[in-house]
Amino acid sequence: MAKKSGLKCKVYIHKAGTNIALAAQRNANLSHSVEGTDTEVFSIACNKAFVTDDEAYATIREEYVQENNVDVYIGLPSGEKYFGNCTITTFDNDIPYEELSTWYISLQGLSTQLEVVK
Repeated sequence: MAKKSGLKCKVYIHKAGTNIALAAQRNANLSHSVEGTDTEVFSIACNKAFVTDDEAYATIREEYVQENNVDVYIGLPSGEKYFGNCTITTFDNDIPYEELSTWYISLQGLSTQLEVVK
């Protein structure tokens, strides 16, 4: 994969089955791996994600606590897009003294549920 400017790569987390954006990333990492003998999974780590508002915070926290799946959308500058359904595995708050409060959010899902659109 060619180098891509991070400003043009976007990750959005939505409440499953809706277009309601709960959070968007500032830095992110998309990984693919095999667990066990044949289960392919994808994981996304959003470092410094911004939660859109108080209602979105309450929703994303509830989805995390209840272990409900959320939808994720990744857009790349090439026009390639990833759509997937996954579980929030980490939801940690970063509260710096002089900057905006952001979240570390990690997600994981089955690779068979990650659709690539070119």
